Amino acid sequence: MAGLRFDPLWRSLVRRLGADLAAEAEQGRLVLWLPVAFMGGILAYFGAPREPSLVAALALTAMLAVAAAAARRHAVAIGVFAGLCAFSAGFSAGGVRTTLMMHEVLLRAPSFPVRLNGYVERREQRVNSDRILLRLDPGPIRGLDGPIGLVRLSLKRGTAPPVGTHITQLTRLLPPLGPAMPGAHDFGRAPWFQGIDAVGFGLGRPKPTPAAATPPPSVSVARAVDEIRAALGARIRAVLRGTPAEIAVALVAGDRSAIPPQVEESMRVSGLTHILSISGLHMALVAGTLFALARGALALVPALALGWPIKAVAAVLALAGSAFYLMLSGNDVPAQRSFVMTALVLSGVLVGRRALTLRTIAVAAVVVLAFTPEAVLDPGPQMSFAATLALVAAYERLQPLRALPRPDGLAARIAMMPVAFAAGIVVTALIAGFASGPYGAFHFQRFAPYGVLANLAAMPAVSLLVMPFGLIGVLLMPFGWDSLAWPVMGAGIDIMLAVSDHVAALPGANGRIDTVNATALFWFTVALLALCLLRGLPSLIAAPPLIAAILLCGAPPRPAVLIAPNAMTVAVRGADGRLSVVGGRAQRVVVEQWLTREGDVRSARAPELERGFTCDPLGCVAPLPGGGTLAVSRRAEGLAADCLDARIVVTSDAPPKGCPARVVTSTELERTGTLAFVLDEGTLREQPARNPAVQRPWMPRLPPLPLEDADRSPDRSATESDDAVAE
Repeated sequence: MAGLRFDPLWRSLVRRLGADLAAEAEQGRLVLWLPVAFMGGILAYFGAPREPSLVAALALTAMLAVAAAAARRHAVAIGVFAGLCAFSAGFSAGGVRTTLMMHEVLLRAPSFPVRLNGYVERREQRVNSDRILLRLDPGPIRGLDGPIGLVRLSLKRGTAPPVGTHITQLTRLLPPLGPAMPGAHDFGRAPWFQGIDAVGFGLGRPKPTPAAATPPPSVSVARAVDEIRAALGARIRAVLRGTPAEIAVALVAGDRSAIPPQVEESMRVSGLTHILSISGLHMALVAGTLFALARGALALVPALALGWPIKAVAAVLALAGSAFYLMLSGNDVPAQRSFVMTALVLSGVLVGRRALTLRTIAVAAVVVLAFTPEAVLDPGPQMSFAATLALVAAYERLQPLRALPRPDGLAARIAMMPVAFAAGIVVTALIAGFASGPYGAFHFQRFAPYGVLANLAAMPAVSLLVMPFGLIGVLLMPFGWDSLAWPVMGAGIDIMLAVSDHVAALPGANGRIDTVNATALFWFTVALLALCLLRGLPSLIAAPPLIAAILLCGAPPRPAVLIAPNAMTVAVRGADGRLSVVGGRAQRVVVEQWLTREGDVRSARAPELERGFTCDPLGCVAPLPGGGTLAVSRRAEGLAADCLDARIVVTSDAPPKGCPARVVTSTELERTGTLAFVLDEGTLREQPARNPAVQRPWMPRLPPLPLEDADRSPDRSATESDDAVAE
C-alpha cells in the first residue's frame, strides 16, 4: 500500500516539475541559461592544454547558429542548438581575444642588467615601493634576443616619474610570475592579457630623457587620465590627512596604492574590503546620487519640469557621470560589469521599463566577458557576478513584500525607515556573503565571520556620508567649494575605519579555511545558478548539487616539499603539519601564497618559519616527511657531502656526477616553476607548477636547455630518485 501511495505522489511531482519548467520556457526565462553556456565555453577554451584553432571554433559557432535558426519552430531543438551555439560562442570569444592580444613574453631572465627606454604609461605609488608600466621605444634591445614592448617595473619608493615621462632605466628583467605552486592561481595570465611582456625591478633612479618620437596614443590617454586623478588626489589631500585621505582618493580617483597594508588587512578581516574595490556598490551610489541631484535640480524650475522629460535627462546625466567614474577608477572588470549594469538600468529609465532584472545581469555578463573572457577565471569578477546574481534574484522574490500594508501616520513611517534600512543591509550582507563566500574561500582561503555585523555598522556611513559627499566634492571642485564636502566624507571614513578595527579585533575574526576545493566550488556554482535562475519547484534542483558541494569540501593534498624557482626558497612540512620555510625573504610573495593556500596566518617575514631547518655557511638541512633529509646548498664545496647525506638536494650549482640524491637545480626550476613533492604511500611524487603538457601563449614552452645544463639536470622521476637513495 505504501508503494501505491508513493507512486501517485512521485508522478504528481514530476507533472508539477514539467509544468513549472514549461511555464519558465513560455515566459522566456530559459534564455537566462545562455550566458551560463557562454561562460562554460570560455572555461572550456582556457582549460584546453593546447591552443585551439580559432577557425574551427568560429566555423562551429556559425554552423550551430544556422542550425538554431533552422530549428526556431521546434522548442526543444532550438533550445539545444541555442545552448550549444552560446557555448561555442564563448569558446570562440576566448580564441578571438587571445589572437588579438598575441605577443611573446620574456622566457628567461638575462644574467645581466638591461637598459630600457620608453614612456611611463602607468604609475602606482605604494607603501614600500613604486611600480610603473613602461611602454618601450620600438626597436631591438641590447642583450635581448626577442623584442619586448611593455614592461612592469618596481622602483624605489618615491622615484616613479609622472605618467607620460620618457625615461631610461637600468633594469633587472624577469619573466612574468607564474603559479606559486601546482594548482594555484596563474599570476602570468592576467599580465599577458594586459600586453605585458616582462617584469623586473629598476637599478637606481629612472632618468628623464628626450623622446625621439611622439608618445603612443595609449600613453597620451593615460597621461590625461592620470592628471585628472592627480588633481583630485591633491585637492582631497589638501583637506584630509593620513589614512582617511588615502581611502578617499581610492574611492574617488581609484588609486588605492597608498592605503597602509594594516588598514587593508583590517578591512579584509572584518569583511569590509569590498568597499575599497570600485564595483557595483560605488557605481550604484554614484549613479543614484547623480540621478537624484539632477532630477531634483531640474524639478525646481517649473518650465523645465513641465516641458522637459526631466527623468530621462537625469538618467543621461547619471550615465555620463558613471562613464567618467569608470574611467577614473581604472576600468577594472568589476567596474566594467557595474557600469554595463548601470547603463542598462538607466536605459530602462529612458524607455520607461524596469531594468534591474536577471536579464540585466545576463546581458552585462555577456558584454563584459565577450571583451575580456579571461575575467571568468579571476576571483574578483567571480565574486562580483555571484553576489549580484543572488541579490537580484532575491530582489525579484521579495517583490511581494512591497505590497504589504504600510503603517499609518507620518511618525510611524519615519520610525520604520531605520528598521527597513537595517533589515536591508542585513539581508544584503547575508545574501551577498553566501553567494560570494565560497569563491573567496577557494581563492583566498579566508572568510569574514563577522561580515554582517561590520556591514550593518559601517554601511550607513558609506551610503549616506562617504560616497554621496565624495561625488558632491567632485561636482563642487570646478567652483572651488569642494573643501566643504571632503571633511564630511572623511568623517564617514573615520566611522568605517573604527568599525573595521573593532570587528577585526574580535575573537576568531581572522577566519581561515582551506576546505573549498575546485570540485566543491563547481557544484556550489551549479546550485547557485539553479537557485537564482529557476523559480517554483524547479528551484529545488539546487538541493542535490548544494549537498554535493558540502560533502565534497575538504582540504586538498598538501605538499611535503615546495621549492621556489630561485632554488633558494624551500619549504618542508614538519611533524606538526605546518610548513617550515628557508630563504623566505628572497621570494616573499611566493611564500605568502604557500601559507595562504593552507590557511596559515603566519607572516612570510616571521623568523619562526625557519625553525624546521638547521643552517650553516654551506647551506641548510631539514628532515623530510617519510624519512631522509632535504639539503639546500649555498656553496658548491658542500654539494658532495649533501649528495651523500640528503634525499633531495636543492642547488644553483652543478652537482657532482653520480650524485645519488634527487638534485633540483635552478636551471630545471626555470622550466618547471615551483616544484612540489607530495608524499604518496611513502614515495615523494613530483608535481611541477608548470605542467609540461600545457602549452598556451601565456605559458609558452621554454627553449631547450643547453647540453651542459641538460647533463646537470637528468630527467628522473621521484620514484627513481628515491630508489637510488635507498640503495
